[in-house]
Amino acid sequence: MRKTLVFTALALATGLVMAQQPGPTGDREAARAEWRAKADARFGEADKDGDGQLDRIEVQGMNARLAKNFDRVDANSDGEISRDELKAMHGKMRHHGRKAGHRMSYMRGLIKGMDDNGNGAISRAELGDKVPMMVENFAAIDADGNNELSREEMRAFHQARRAERRAQRAD
Repeated sequence: MRKTLVFTALALATGLVMAQQPGPTGDREAARAEWRAKADARFGEADKDGDGQLDRIEVQGMNARLAKNFDRVDANSDGEISRDELKAMHGKMRHHGRKAGHRMSYMRGLIKGMDDNGNGAISRAELGDKVPMMVENFAAIDADGNNELSREEMRAFHQARRAERRAQRAD
């Protein structure tokens, strides 16, 4: 919960939330450059004394949540938040805010909730129409062809799909 609040505060404080997504061309680099420019502008507006750092007073006038979590963001405890400290906090939140363990816990709960006979796998009948993506890809996920989806089969399917998406992005 705390991480979510800190991330939200940082997003608001540094302009991390973009009002519009990249256009149909999907030009990520242009979108990132635009985001960085907006974040720099917001930081510059908040930095009233122009010293390249945000002190407690500047932060209070800018964002209440960031002010509340000032000490957590101020990594070197010098009483000021630098751009690097904001970037570091954003990086921590972006990469660790939603750990793989949380997603796997969700999947374990999903399987357990649908596994009516308690065998650790989901049959077509147990799945019904509860998860459309799994219904559509049932045959592809069911690697051993036993008409049941095990946690391992679902994990392997998702890893293969992730690898395909990465390969497509690299092209």
